[in-house]
Amino acid sequence: MEKFNQLAEKSLLPIANKLAAQRHLTALRNGMVSSIPLSILGGVSLIIATPPFNPEQMTQKNIFTGFLLAWYDWAQANAQALKLPFMMSMGLMGLFIAFSIAHNLAEEYEMPALDASIVSTVTFLLVTSPAFSGVPLNQIAENMSSEEMASLGLLSLPMQYLDAKGIFTAIIVSIVCVEIMRVLKEKNIRFKMPDGVPPAIAASFDAILPLFLCTGLFYGISLLIQNITGGDLIPALIMKLLAPAMSGLDSLLGICLITFLAQLFWFFGLHGASITQFVRLPFMSAYIVANATAFSNGEPLQHYFTQPFWSYIIAIGGGGSTLALAFLMLRARSAQMRQLGKIAIIPSLFNINEPLIFGTPLVLNPIMMLPFIFVPVINSIAGYLFMYFGWIGKGFVETPWTTPAPIGAALGTMDIRAGLFVIGLIVLDLLIYFPFFRVLDQQTAKVEKQEEEEMASVALSQEQQI
Repeated sequence: MEKFNQLAEKSLLPIANKLAAQRHLTALRNGMVSSIPLSILGGVSLIIATPPFNPEQMTQKNIFTGFLLAWYDWAQANAQALKLPFMMSMGLMGLFIAFSIAHNLAEEYEMPALDASIVSTVTFLLVTSPAFSGVPLNQIAENMSSEEMASLGLLSLPMQYLDAKGIFTAIIVSIVCVEIMRVLKEKNIRFKMPDGVPPAIAASFDAILPLFLCTGLFYGISLLIQNITGGDLIPALIMKLLAPAMSGLDSLLGICLITFLAQLFWFFGLHGASITQFVRLPFMSAYIVANATAFSNGEPLQHYFTQPFWSYIIAIGGGGSTLALAFLMLRARSAQMRQLGKIAIIPSLFNINEPLIFGTPLVLNPIMMLPFIFVPVINSIAGYLFMYFGWIGKGFVETPWTTPAPIGAALGTMDIRAGLFVIGLIVLDLLIYFPFFRVLDQQTAKVEKQEEEEMASVALSQEQQI
């Protein structure tokens, strides 16, 4: 065990520390996290616009079913208006992420963040949503001439790649744009204004050259790709190239692997969720937006590995799925473990378990290593299989990660069975943790007893001396 710890510290710790300090990954993480409120807004509006039940199954007549049927009829009558917040939040996720990542990376370089965000956003729009002139179908009348149709033309922005399908394009565009701005700044390549020009106006001209360079570079690449592929935009090509990775991480093997790596980092005292989210977040965001869009269109949900899956199935109570362990601690023999259980139980209910991880400690604890690493993996296997066979729904609503797991699972999937399933997982986790925790508890109680006996012996000897 000691040799394993030393080997892991030499190989894993340097990698984890470098990842945590890497400014591009930090900007990516912060940019993705900043989009969470938009996902929540879109999810809530989607639930309101698309009631998660079948009115044909409402056979009983009572106040509750009457309310549900009235909600359904109202949602059907106002579907377009109710879905607008979803379209303006999750439907534009790629656009917001392009803005946010550029903003965060520019701050890492101590550059004007707003200028970087504007350059990145304009460039992203240019290559993902080229405007075209179109005529709304509801304005076309019978026997209307082509000239009359042209007079009704509106400038439109296609939204096909502004949502989750544009996230990876947003990542590339934002990072490259900021790097171009950084190089220009370091080389002092800019439009130099006369001394009499106010500083605010002079500063605004600093973004002109980067804007022309970035838009020219990416627009040229976009035109080249369209000519080669017969019309594909950059995000379409990226999605084709990433198709194996998209399906791989959403597979049972991919989910188990990323979960195992996260727990391995946790075992060595590193924040496994934060380290692995550089890989997870872009894919998970794409998956949940795709599921939400499918739900909105009445189509089957395809993806498993979404935020509700991670937060409420893999990490029940936090990293290591330790909510069950917190419950076990409340009935521990040792005073230390009982006290820790009292301290940790409330935060664990809201998926915050650092007091438990470092207070037990679970870090580098050979007794607790196996359950701490593999309980989340077992949970992920169970969750995947239950979703695969249709016993619980897949996630399409992003909720705050501090939501208690059974409630979060039910809300994230809009399926009460998912909440009951998570309660069952907690019981399963408790059974797995129990034999290992029992050994740790007995060991801790034995040490406490020895310390009490030593203290009693010292006190007795002091009394005899007096």
